[in-house]
Amino acid sequence: MYREDTIAALATPVGQGGIGIVRISGREALQVAARVFQPRHGRVTEMKGYRAAYGHIVENGQRVDEAILLVMRAPKSYTGEDVAELQLHGGMLAVEAALRAVLRAGARAAERGEFTERAFLNGRLDLAQAEAVQDIIAARSKTALGVAVGQLGGRLSAWVRAAADELAALIASLEVTLDYPDEDLTELSRTDTLAAIDKTTAELRALIAKSQAGKIWREGVKTVISGLPNAGKSSLLNYLLAEERAIVTDIPGTTRDTISAYATLAGVPLELVDTAGIRESDDAVEQIGIRRAQAAQNQADIILALVDGSSPLTAPARTWLASLRGRPVIVLVNKIDLGCRVTAEEVQALAGDVPVHFVSVLQEKGTEAIGATLRRLVVTEQIQAGEDVLLTNARQQQWAETALEALLAARTALTDGLTVDCVTEDLRAAWDALGAIIGRRAEEDIVSEIFRRFCVGK
Repeated sequence: MYREDTIAALATPVGQGGIGIVRISGREALQVAARVFQPRHGRVTEMKGYRAAYGHIVENGQRVDEAILLVMRAPKSYTGEDVAELQLHGGMLAVEAALRAVLRAGARAAERGEFTERAFLNGRLDLAQAEAVQDIIAARSKTALGVAVGQLGGRLSAWVRAAADELAALIASLEVTLDYPDEDLTELSRTDTLAAIDKTTAELRALIAKSQAGKIWREGVKTVISGLPNAGKSSLLNYLLAEERAIVTDIPGTTRDTISAYATLAGVPLELVDTAGIRESDDAVEQIGIRRAQAAQNQADIILALVDGSSPLTAPARTWLASLRGRPVIVLVNKIDLGCRVTAEEVQALAGDVPVHFVSVLQEKGTEAIGATLRRLVVTEQIQAGEDVLLTNARQQQWAETALEALLAARTALTDGLTVDCVTEDLRAAWDALGAIIGRRAEEDIVSEIFRRFCVGK
């Protein structure tokens, strides 16, 4: 439920920085700001929108810090309410003191995502655009950022509204026959109705088909680095991250748990997971790591399977490679700088028709081909970042699939000769599902859950 009180929070990360920002939003935002900020000239409550004033933050007659106050008047602000932002030096003590003064002056501490939630509730953003705000913050690649910026700009929202408007017009025209029962649905109007349903159905199918690509750019490809001990898994992780993240030794079993990190390879955002070497072990701790490695393999979008190519395939290596058959795998035959005693034919006879690259991670030989192969495997749709209409999360995809099912039901009802009210009922269900993508008539608890995923101050 919308609360019309005034909220405040830090809009910058906690810690030291050049600038710290305290954001205030609500009907009393300027009055609260006036209680803690003394401008050099004029009065805070008389400031116009999009104006700045220099002055000092003061509490109990004591100056906390010098600051700049920015004022944005409703409805032309991020939240659609009056907004005041105090920009001061980014020292932890100064920022905390400023926020404490604002809260004592009458504001309430904002909850996670509450500023963006108010923007949604005030009609400044729809739900798809609001989700794009968080996607921009979390973007891990240029493409992911471009997709999120396109969503914030309303590409998905514009398509949803246009499709929903077409359905609304179709429903209205069909309901004319309910108001005038003596007029039958003519063959021509039936053909037109089928054409309209088929048009939106085709667009929805294409949108859903691209949803996996949208998810990839938003969340990254879960890429598990797997193999037997001493195959070079930790070295590969360090290479992909361009930093010494994992310990590398010749001692088997060095990695005992999964290590996660994010990187971008060939423009594709990756969630990298380095795992314990898979082998038989009597060590209880190592056994836990091996079980986690196997679980990570089962959940992977892509497995980078490392094989020690400097020696012939052992029985455990053959068993492990055979267990990967049918999985999304790129096999890397590593350590070719020490000589290669493994062939692609051997690997593919065990793991199936999978890509095989011969590399030396240590000397960075052959590693440039990994990115191109990975991109070919996971990016099934060519995306123009910021230009394509995309579904970028499971919530949006679920509602799109619900709308598609309703449209297909409407088509079946029409072709089977059912009554017009049966057809319009399914079309209304499709219209409702499309609206849910952008938050029209969204349930309050669902909206709250979405915004609780945001950071405080946004």
